[in-house]
Amino acid sequence: MLFIGIETNPDKTYTVAQMDENRNILYLSSFWREGLLWFLDHKNINIVAVNLPSWYKTNQQKNALEVIRTLTDTFEFHEAGEETEKEKVVIKTDTDLFFSQLVKKDLLPITTPEGLEQRIYNLPKAGIIVQPEMFSKERKQIQRELGAIASAFAAYSYYHGTYDIVEREEDKLYIPKYSFVPKEKRIISRLY
Repeated sequence: MLFIGIETNPDKTYTVAQMDENRNILYLSSFWREGLLWFLDHKNINIVAVNLPSWYKTNQQKNALEVIRTLTDTFEFHEAGEETEKEKVVIKTDTDLFFSQLVKKDLLPITTPEGLEQRIYNLPKAGIIVQPEMFSKERKQIQRELGAIASAFAAYSYYHGTYDIVEREEDKLYIPKYSFVPKEKRIISRLY
């Protein structure tokens, strides 16, 4: 089972993270719209989470909602919360709400080096394994990658039923419940 997280970027690109059943990030990259559509068409994906934080500007919110609409119209995904059990599901999440649980103290702004370090340092505590070389060297891109990674974890959590629902305006957000994973229980995939 593969779980996908999508972060919508201000420059109209999309950062995508792919997570496996063991919480390993297998793939981390950015696409223009056409590349994202190709990626979604060529992967066997069951659950996709799209980040929709409250601080998104109008054009980012619009792009995130457009991705969800494309998933439902073109790729036959169904939004979470529908009565019937569906094979292909898309959910909305807010990664800041997850990171604030994970950090357990004041969440520093993601735009600062300290905020980035705070989030990266705490990922393994939730059992999320990312090889350091997968991260970009550019700070803005790391911000996007962290959003995609946490979104992929939201998809994973949705599948395993370990999430809380937060309602904001017209949106139902699926936020992963944080539970500490000891070092000895973190499984590193053999794909690395």
